[in-house]
Amino acid sequence: MLKKLVGTVAVLAVAGLVLSQSPLGSYLSTSCHRVADSVENSVPLEFQIDRARDMVRDLEPEIKRSMHVIAKEEVAVDQLNGRIDAARDKADQEKAEIMRLQSDLSGGANVFRYAGHTYSAAEVRSDLTRRFTRFKTSDATLDSLQQMRDARQRNLDAAREKLTAMMSAQRQLQ
Repeated sequence: MLKKLVGTVAVLAVAGLVLSQSPLGSYLSTSCHRVADSVENSVPLEFQIDRARDMVRDLEPEIKRSMHVIAKEEVAVDQLNGRIDAARDKADQEKAEIMRLQSDLSGGANVFRYAGHTYSAAEVRSDLTRRFTRFKTSDATLDSLQQMRDARQRNLDAAREKLTAMMSAQRQLQ
């Protein structure tokens, strides 16, 4: 069985080499193109029209799916924009609070009073460290949300281009 397979592969390789290196390959290629052209020219016009109608009909479900994907991506991008705005506001607020605490600490006082409570400089420093850690996390979350939004926006743009191409093809076929 293996000998037959190797023999067949060898014969096909030699035949391909001979056909590609001789005018016989060119004759064979030209003959194939002529046969394909004559078959295409012999197809009745009604059949070609029916084929075009079928192609238009086949595009409609794909166009609807593409519109659904676009709507879904638009909603996702809008939601991400809302989350980004909220995260940015939160990060700005955290940054302002950190700056205020940093400013208070740099004043050199040992005791601080916030919202009716008294805190030592060590407690304020500890709170500042915790707030800065939370701020870094919030900032990383904001970056991640922006990257997700950008990826969704690219998907949305690609889906819109695909829809435009399909609708253009549909108009050409009609």
